[in-house]
Amino acid sequence: MEKHPPQEPTLVPDATPTPGVSRKVVVRRWVIGIATAGVVGWGLWAVSDFLENLGGGPVRSAADFRKQDIRTREAGRQTIGDLRPGVGRADWMREVGSTSCVDDLGFDGDGVTRKQPGYTWELRYATEAGYRADLGKLRAAWEHRGWKTDDKPPHEPLNSQDRTPRWPGITTTDDHGVTITMGVDEYTGKPGLWTDGGCVRYNTEDRVSGRKHTGAAAGGGPGREGTITYDDGVRVSIGPVESIKPTPEMTGGAAPAAYTYRVPVTVTNRSGAPVELRSHDIGGYEGANPGVERLTSYPSELAGSEPHLVSEGDTTRLEFVYTARTKPSHLELVYAPGGLHASYTWKLSIP
Repeated sequence: MEKHPPQEPTLVPDATPTPGVSRKVVVRRWVIGIATAGVVGWGLWAVSDFLENLGGGPVRSAADFRKQDIRTREAGRQTIGDLRPGVGRADWMREVGSTSCVDDLGFDGDGVTRKQPGYTWELRYATEAGYRADLGKLRAAWEHRGWKTDDKPPHEPLNSQDRTPRWPGITTTDDHGVTITMGVDEYTGKPGLWTDGGCVRYNTEDRVSGRKHTGAAAGGGPGREGTITYDDGVRVSIGPVESIKPTPEMTGGAAPAAYTYRVPVTVTNRSGAPVELRSHDIGGYEGANPGVERLTSYPSELAGSEPHLVSEGDTTRLEFVYTARTKPSHLELVYAPGGLHASYTWKLSIP
């Protein structure tokens, strides 16, 4: 009988995978895990981004808000310059309020507020042909700058008596996120230009900084006067202190103080937006000026409840008045030109 070599036993597949298959399973599970983590991460990011946008966007600085405000104004002025002379003027600007830039959901915490810079300019056209010609000029200017232009169809009539011109409009968004629109106001029926800088949430304490400090504002010993120039072009000069004889209006009929000083503050606005000055913009560090008192009725420009505006390109000189029972060694004052600029200290010598 012929003998045969023993045969290898037949392997029956079972639930235990081969080493090669195990690596595939591991890789597949690893890929699935990474994909799952990515989906979860994207979902969390999307939810966070959604809530942030719902809350008005990220919290920025007051300096960022002022920069966007200036850009929103400048976008309109530039657009006026793209049109034919005479149909509009840069100083015809009016501020537009927004009802959408509000904190309905409680996202704003302490020191955080929000505002939406928006402005409109009236445009004057005698004919539709002139309006459409400028619309074409504006479209060409925007496309030359690489901005996408969208058409705005004429407004539908509000009622049978509505005589609003059925003129089309156009809109774009510039490189700084400012929306610019030219069209016809559906309520007034007049052509106009609108710029919208978007809703900005900002920290009121993170203000525009001073980039240059000189003299009494440089942080050294007392000086006759000093100057600070801010990042946006606003410049503040304080001093020199003048010794004056008090008038009856200053004392209100009471005995005059032993010493009375006049402190001139000059604000020059070289930025692209007005500066709002108020009486409480100036003060003194507690204990820095013992026995010194400021007469709050001076300057008269700040005596009312409304702020005193320093328009773009203008200069305002204010005169603050201080009294003292004994002659101080110097005056140490802190000042900020409005609520969007940082406060700094001036150490002023006494004559």
